[in-house]
Amino acid sequence: MELTWGLMIVIYLFAAGLSAGAMITSNLSYLYGGQDFQRVSRVGALITPFPISLGLGVLVLDLGSPFNFYQLFLTLELSSPMSYGSWLILIFSIFSIINFYLWLPKKFQIVGQTLQLEKGKKLLAKIMPFLSVGVASYTGLLLNAAVRPIWNAPLLPILFLVSAFSTGVAAVILIATLSPWERARHKELHVLTMADVGLIILECLLILFIIVMGRFSSDSESVAFGSLLYGHYAWIFWLLIVGFGLMLPLLLEFMELKNKIPVKWTWPVTISSSFLVIFGGFFVRYIITYAGQTSSWF
Repeated sequence: MELTWGLMIVIYLFAAGLSAGAMITSNLSYLYGGQDFQRVSRVGALITPFPISLGLGVLVLDLGSPFNFYQLFLTLELSSPMSYGSWLILIFSIFSIINFYLWLPKKFQIVGQTLQLEKGKKLLAKIMPFLSVGVASYTGLLLNAAVRPIWNAPLLPILFLVSAFSTGVAAVILIATLSPWERARHKELHVLTMADVGLIILECLLILFIIVMGRFSSDSESVAFGSLLYGHYAWIFWLLIVGFGLMLPLLLEFMELKNKIPVKWTWPVTISSSFLVIFGGFFVRYIITYAGQTSSWF
């Protein structure tokens, strides 16, 4: 079967979600963490524009006629997820670049006074979570609109939303840990790790609900979800997503929270668990995109 949406679309779906997750991590850290969470707020803000720029780049290339991409912005069709989603991504991207500038070290800020910049940070921190939720869930709504057995799952947009936030938190933890300057402190990483543990558990429950609901729905949906459990995509689902992408990082993060990791292994474990969460988030989109296209109604 010929696949219309390939790896480039998977990268786009993943990158948009990761940016949305990093942005909302930055916003909430700034609004509710105050000075204690300035480091992770900055890391999240500085990360955000890059994944979504990569995603938009590969999306434009995937169109086949990349110089015609502007046609997406000539109209706004609220009934079309592709149309309103394109506008949502565009607005989010512009604001993320502005937010990126506001969080740069002062020596790189050549426009605006400190008080004005702080007001701008606070305003965007209040606006961007709504855009982030829209961007993170829109990718699931886009697949929902295609009406295929796997993509027809009502909880799919929520799964993409939770997965996006989890990968965003993990990306902030990863970069904050690797950062050679203003490295995040233990308290900041501890709170982010707790948040990610909760998100991973919620993601596991959502995947379970989606599969159970699919298996007990129509024959077409039952067969389609069966391909994830014991069919062509089973090894990706069980090994790359459930094993390496969910259970292993959940175990590592839980051990970190319980102080069960020796001090000398704390840094490698934090990096590994964060990377695995991001790795698993990519393959969640991969398997849903590909398996959805190989399934059909009968």
